[in-house]
Amino acid sequence: MPEKRRNVVWAPKSKQDLREVWRYYARVASPDIADKLLREIDQAGEQLAEQALMWRTRDEVMPGLRSVLVRPYTIFYRVQNGVVEISRVLHERRYFPEIFSKEKREDDTKR
Repeated sequence: MPEKRRNVVWAPKSKQDLREVWRYYARVASPDIADKLLREIDQAGEQLAEQALMWRTRDEVMPGLRSVLVRPYTIFYRVQNGVVEISRVLHERRYFPEIFSKEKREDDTKR
């Protein structure tokens, strides 16, 4: 049975990640290549609206987290209350558990 279509929301940190990805590829390759990569990432994000539960669970990084790969980037997201929230877009060579645990510590200190 197909999943119902969900709303996709890009968290502020994921939007910042996208700006950094674009700037990097525009600098080392070309603006056209940067645009193409961001289009691929956006298309993967849109697919999550239809098939959010199809992709890999990442409970080893943080409970409830899932991911989809758009080489060389990994899109991290959560599905809650009919909404897909894209939390980060990180290069696949980064050490994800450290990044997410640091963010959790920062969030805890803000409370």
